[in-house]
Amino acid sequence: MVAVPRPRTLCIVGLGLIGGSLAAALKTRTPHRWQVRGVDRRRTSLRFAVDKGFLDHACDTLEEGVDGADLVVLAVPVRAIREQLAALAGVVCPGQVVSDTGSTKVGIVEEARARLPQGVAFVGGHPVAGSERTGVESAVSGLFETRPCVLTPADDVPAAALEAVTALWQDAGAEVLCLDAPTHDRVFAFLSHLPHMAAFSLVETAAAGCEAGRYGLAGGALQDFTRVVRSSPTMWRDICLENREPLLQALDRYADNLRALRERIVTGDPDALHQHFEHCQQLKDKTWKP
Repeated sequence: MVAVPRPRTLCIVGLGLIGGSLAAALKTRTPHRWQVRGVDRRRTSLRFAVDKGFLDHACDTLEEGVDGADLVVLAVPVRAIREQLAALAGVVCPGQVVSDTGSTKVGIVEEARARLPQGVAFVGGHPVAGSERTGVESAVSGLFETRPCVLTPADDVPAAALEAVTALWQDAGAEVLCLDAPTHDRVFAFLSHLPHMAAFSLVETAAAGCEAGRYGLAGGALQDFTRVVRSSPTMWRDICLENREPLLQALDRYADNLRALRERIVTGDPDALHQHFEHCQQLKDKTWKP
């Protein structure tokens, strides 16, 4: 008779959109492989997750959630991840694996190295999926389907720990790849953090330049581009502070490109403008799906 492996026990700390969607994905796709616990300061979030079947057990304390868990995932804003790593230091045991879902990595990886006791492995994680909606009430079991999840393991992370976190995100439907933490932060400053900053600034600029009562005339381009402005202000405050230098470099490059576009408009050269827009179209066609 073939022995059936016991389910792995996962503790998710933070049941917002990402943490809730991870729980929902595992209980929908691979319920036989994972026993899922949840820890959250909001009792209403825990009750909602249990009622929906996202969790096998709602835990009142971090200690209860972590006790005996194979894997702990911190799914809270990036600055709160640092606080949770400090809290975990006194309750995790050698052999356990800790990961996270933050979209910045250098500071978190350094904090984990400084805080977690010897024998507790940390594998940084960043599922590249989300929504402008927040809270476990917005959780979607298919949120990570075919989306990338970037892991940032340090060189000395045990292979078994990396395999465990990889299996977790694959079971949730994600496509896993690895980057070192500095490369991750530099790449996402341009691909994710900059577009959000541009959206916030565009809303402010459009509102300042538009007569009151005319906002209903906004076209699809403005609506689509600024959808992400409804994302959590706390999350984006923390990302700006955690990834400051790479983000400032991205903002400077963007500002330079805007100034160059402005100059083309000032000179009124139709050929230069046409060539610029055509060049940008070609860049998009080469790098992103339409």
